[in-house]
Amino acid sequence: MKAETSSSLRVYWTAFIGLFFDYYDLYLFIYLDQTLVLFFKLSEFQSDWAQFTGLAGVGVGALGFGYLADRFGRRRMMLVVFAVYLIGIAGLSLAWNFESLLGFRLLASLALGAEWGISHTYLYENVDGKKRYWWAALLQFSILGGLLAMLMQTLVLETLGWRALFALSLIPIVILSIWRFKALSISDSEEVRTKSSLFSAVRKEWGRFLLCLLLASCAIASGTVNIFVIKELPQSLLYSTLFWVNIVPGMLFGAWVVGRMGVRRSIVCYAMMLSLLSCLAYGADWKHRQYAFALGLPLLNGIPFGLMGAYFNEIFEDFRTMLSGAAYNLGRILAGFSPLLITGLNLDSEGNYYLFSLGLGIAMVIIAFWIQKPNTV
Repeated sequence: MKAETSSSLRVYWTAFIGLFFDYYDLYLFIYLDQTLVLFFKLSEFQSDWAQFTGLAGVGVGALGFGYLADRFGRRRMMLVVFAVYLIGIAGLSLAWNFESLLGFRLLASLALGAEWGISHTYLYENVDGKKRYWWAALLQFSILGGLLAMLMQTLVLETLGWRALFALSLIPIVILSIWRFKALSISDSEEVRTKSSLFSAVRKEWGRFLLCLLLASCAIASGTVNIFVIKELPQSLLYSTLFWVNIVPGMLFGAWVVGRMGVRRSIVCYAMMLSLLSCLAYGADWKHRQYAFALGLPLLNGIPFGLMGAYFNEIFEDFRTMLSGAAYNLGRILAGFSPLLITGLNLDSEGNYYLFSLGLGIAMVIIAFWIQKPNTV
């Protein structure tokens, strides 16, 4: 049992390393948006384009590198993705104009999109049975790289400058990539590689892919509501840190719910609680309702985020890495348009954005009953 746990931990940390620092640089770019605008004298269009490039990159990276990983192996491709990531981040720290900033931003984003699919598939295929969902849920803690990015931007930016914030991440990445190489080289597992044609796989899996895409889109979109909520809350290091740290109990809660209920019932449970939270926040005449929603939402979101990595890999048979990674990251792109949709529907004021999260809760119920096979975890 100890040997099995040790092996699972090795696989977990091998997958966790890349995702954590990819998230760090993804969120660091977002936090440094205004700093970069001033430094490069960017127009609003150029700033928006730089942010969109980050979103588009994760989708392309998931598709391209995911395909290569399914053909040539996850372990080998994890190292290739690290190399792309290092070039992208090194380039960002040395960017000299808008075009170079955009190009290296794209490279770094390609790595993040690739990393999610490859890491989750590698974890799924190297951990047995019920533990797959538990470890996949824990892998979502890598998003706390965003907390590190926020702290660096808040506490260190004025002292070291924005270039150093990107460059500093190169040091642990080089060290940890060596550790990752060693961990991968001693793995005794047999990789599953896809032998069928891409065309036949897409024809066979398109319905499942659409299901996963909608699940990812709605789950990620629910988090965008907090963009409007947080604007009404105190802007301080304490509150920002609190909201990030609140992800931890959310992920643990999500792993527990999925372990007890299975995938379908967990999604139904999430949908009902999200709808209830939205109704209470919208209808309550309580001055602190924003706090309750902002803290409660990450707790609930631990359920879908905790199950997606393992569930996506469970239902895809061919091109598992590519399809699972693409479903999640293309869902991230679709969810990225949620703030525009909320604004376009005039739901961005007086708490009306809670109606949007209520709609997402209803959509998640429909998605849950679309799952024909009651998965047990």
